[in-house]
Amino acid sequence: MLTGCGALPRHDPEVTFYANGKTIRIEPTIYCDLEGSNCAEKNPPGTLRVPPGEVVQISVDGQLADGLWEVVCVYENAARVQEGCTSPLLGKGENYTYTLAVPDDSDQLLRIEVHEAAGAVLETGQPLMRGSWVVDVTR
Repeated sequence: MLTGCGALPRHDPEVTFYANGKTIRIEPTIYCDLEGSNCAEKNPPGTLRVPPGEVVQISVDGQLADGLWEVVCVYENAARVQEGCTSPLLGKGENYTYTLAVPDDSDQLLRIEVHEAAGAVLETGQPLMRGSWVVDVTR
């Protein structure tokens, strides 16, 4: 019996998060086509325990690293005020990892998002988001 050789189905890119001795690998919560349209909600956010002041190692697969991506976070400072952080744009085949660190040892991460840029740009010149990988942080 002969079977045709077809391409393997392409899966959505995955992102790995490591903190506090635990690793999780998640698929996107939202993923769109290359132009940033035809978006679909895909998977629920992941959950990771990260104590105050701890860093999170983030690793993306080659499909993401070849394009542009960034890390966005929300954390609570010592005064219990929520603040945000954003990494520089990463990727272009050069960045497969990023270390997310909060400014102070008492700061508590609340949420981490990895955003993949689409092939289109907004009127502001910023890239349109193609995909989002979300991790809700527990203490």
